[in-house]
Amino acid sequence: MQPYSYSTSYSPFELENHLPSTRRPQELANDLAFTLRCVNRHSFNLALMKYINFSGFLITGQHSGTHWIKWMLSHAIAHHYGVPPPRYFNNDSSNELIGHPKHPRPYPTLPRIASSHSIPPYALQWNWVRRVRKPPPYAVVVRDVRDLLISNYEKWRTTYNVPFSHYVAGDPLGKAYVCDAWWYVRFANRWGDIAQRHPTETLVLHYEDFRKAPGDGLRRICDHFQLEVMDVDIDAGVAVGSKEIMMRHQDPNIDEKPVRPDGQGDTGFSQDDLAMLGGILHRHLRHDFGYAYFERPRGFTG
Repeated sequence: MQPYSYSTSYSPFELENHLPSTRRPQELANDLAFTLRCVNRHSFNLALMKYINFSGFLITGQHSGTHWIKWMLSHAIAHHYGVPPPRYFNNDSSNELIGHPKHPRPYPTLPRIASSHSIPPYALQWNWVRRVRKPPPYAVVVRDVRDLLISNYEKWRTTYNVPFSHYVAGDPLGKAYVCDAWWYVRFANRWGDIAQRHPTETLVLHYEDFRKAPGDGLRRICDHFQLEVMDVDIDAGVAVGSKEIMMRHQDPNIDEKPVRPDGQGDTGFSQDDLAMLGGILHRHLRHDFGYAYFERPRGFTG
């Protein structure tokens, strides 16, 4: 499969072309801290293992269309089953048809679909664990890390209150930012491992493909979860997916606005930023999911 190269502001293999030649002491310290954190979190954070009795589990990377995809899929399901769709996409009502596993179910007879940004533990890929506790089918949505980082920084830049270059360097301990390059590496590596070992049960979709053809993406999710929705239901979901419509369905009582108008923000990568990001990915990323981060594909390219 050819690498993805959706981001028009980036040339293929750009990150690899800007790799630093040697690692500085701070990078060595960051790498060690990150490795120890991964071993700890992925060994003992077993929360995702609790949730098994679901028709499907939608897993999205941070800033990879979570609200948008949930909103469209909720409307498709609501249209098929004749129930009211969520009123808003950014408050608790957005979880009525697809939500956090702990969220109450107003329609117990409908398929049970969960949504999360969760990073799976090592145990989820073990065959003997899956025989004991059969997990639901997962649909995992990924996005080019360069666009993901810009989107996250633009949303939280006032809270972070640091230059973009500081944010690109990130925090290997995972304390400073909602999401950064180190979080992305954890997410991509763990779900890449799962998808590589259990491809039938794990559907990987690219956010960029969703942007090009949202109906196709919704159909693939529905088929993977074995939801008996019709094409007319998919069309009903796509029909409400524009930014203009979604901005009219943001809860006015919530300050955080997940949907930003197109063109908002002026963040961009410098050559030093690309070198920093390229170094992190080169040293730690095992699965590139088909994006053009490196000259040669790595791991699961789905």
